[in-house]
Amino acid sequence: MREEIRKAVNESKEKLKDKYNLPDLDADFEIEIPKNDKFGDFSTNIALILSGKVGKNPREIASDLVDLLKDSGNPIFGNIDVAGPGFINFYVKNQAVTSRLKDILVDPEAWGSSDVGKGHKVLVEFVSANPTGFLHFGHARNAVVGDTICRILEYSGYDVTREFYVNDAGRQMQLLGESVYTRYSNIFGKGVIFPEDGYKGEYVFDLAEELKTEYGDSLIHKEYSESTEFCREYAYRKLLEQFKTDLGDIGIKFDNWYSEREQIHHKNELDNIIELLGEKNALVSKDGAIWFAATDFGDNQDWVLIKQDGTPTYFLADIAYHYDKFKRNYDKIINIWGADHHSHFNRLRSSVKALGYDESLLEVVLIQFVRLVKEGVEVSMSKREGSFITLREVMEEVGKDVTRFFLLMRSSDSHMDFDLDLAKSQSSENPVFYIQYAHARIMSVFRKAGAEDITLSEKHLHMLDLKEEIEISKKLLQFTEVVQSSAHTLSPHKITYYLQDLASGFHIYYNKNKIVGDDRELSSARLYLAECIRHVLRNGLNLLGVNAPSRM
Repeated sequence: MREEIRKAVNESKEKLKDKYNLPDLDADFEIEIPKNDKFGDFSTNIALILSGKVGKNPREIASDLVDLLKDSGNPIFGNIDVAGPGFINFYVKNQAVTSRLKDILVDPEAWGSSDVGKGHKVLVEFVSANPTGFLHFGHARNAVVGDTICRILEYSGYDVTREFYVNDAGRQMQLLGESVYTRYSNIFGKGVIFPEDGYKGEYVFDLAEELKTEYGDSLIHKEYSESTEFCREYAYRKLLEQFKTDLGDIGIKFDNWYSEREQIHHKNELDNIIELLGEKNALVSKDGAIWFAATDFGDNQDWVLIKQDGTPTYFLADIAYHYDKFKRNYDKIINIWGADHHSHFNRLRSSVKALGYDESLLEVVLIQFVRLVKEGVEVSMSKREGSFITLREVMEEVGKDVTRFFLLMRSSDSHMDFDLDLAKSQSSENPVFYIQYAHARIMSVFRKAGAEDITLSEKHLHMLDLKEEIEISKKLLQFTEVVQSSAHTLSPHKITYYLQDLASGFHIYYNKNKIVGDDRELSSARLYLAECIRHVLRNGLNLLGVNAPSRM
């Protein structure tokens, strides 16, 4: 409907060009939905945009356009008027709204989808946690937001690849091996000193016990370096498999598990990057170290790539990884990062630019921290100290659906509290329950209608004239735009807001009106509206990775 109004405005604008005897009236104008419905269903600022070109007062231009729009005889307009400094407000006829409900049920499972992505290839990297412990709840928001962004992009016509960057190289992995071996050797009475900054979680003891069961005391008789390496690889495989299991159980599957060690270090990609940056005159030597001259490519400081002792920094590996991403010819590369990586984004973009790629193709979504709150008290999380709450623990306590929805309820760039007590409640205060109950309620309505042999019909949609029915119909027709906006801004929370509003509107309508009543024709029209609501609720929940139950 927005595009239909845009077309009508453009046609009237062309006629206005002739009236004003001007060669062109090109204008980039907006068609918006006013926040206050007293200003109509849609509003445009075109008269304000044209004012400078025409040399007339915006209200005069708006008045001329309104006359032309009214003369066009477009049947969707109930009224058109001028407001404020020159805004044009459109009031759409109720029947023009309800008649478009038929569009939803043409292909209900696809309602809200689009081809705005035009098949463009997008790589989305998210989670990318070190496999040195279980996925704790601090990773959960990143995981759920990343997966939901992928779902929304796919629904909007993009070709999406999900990638997990496995940080399986470096000192943290070595510490894991040393930590597990120390606990293992202690089982056999060996006084191996626990490494400084080692991992102290209960899972380290469990891994040590598993090693004892499978290999007895055989590792005690090997060289320390050989044994710690063995423990590192054993723990790594076990923990990575647990990553995949936990993520799978919350509805997240990755297309690629990209190993830093295998894809970068074993292929000597770090040397390759140093050579490439050298050829681009992007390196400087300083204090015995090799630096990336990031200031030459837009950053505010230079960064060390090779330390004085010859060891590479993490940043060098990250440049190599993103160099590989760009070589794979994606149209857009999206990183879902924790907010603590904010400063890393600029230096990474400068390195992409230095390597000769378009840095604007790289986009980062920063995820603010989430606090897990139970009985009003924050639950602390520390993987190394072992006092952390795992993603699985939260899922098992409140369920997959609640976990996902709660983590999506706020904009990613805002801090959030995950209230375990609210998450477990089955009341209207729990937004997941409230939305799912709306879907289940509609299913119960259809069971009642079936018992009374009443079916939905589009023939009587003109009978939907209650204020609540019109408002719900308008909300349903906006769903595609909400999904497109979420895809464009990478903002899944917009869909959670939309679903809460839609569910609220339905519950209010349901409590005030009988959907299945004595008037069979009106009942068939209301059933049609209910079926549209059900499909939109289900499609929206599917995008969030949340179930739409038939009974509750």
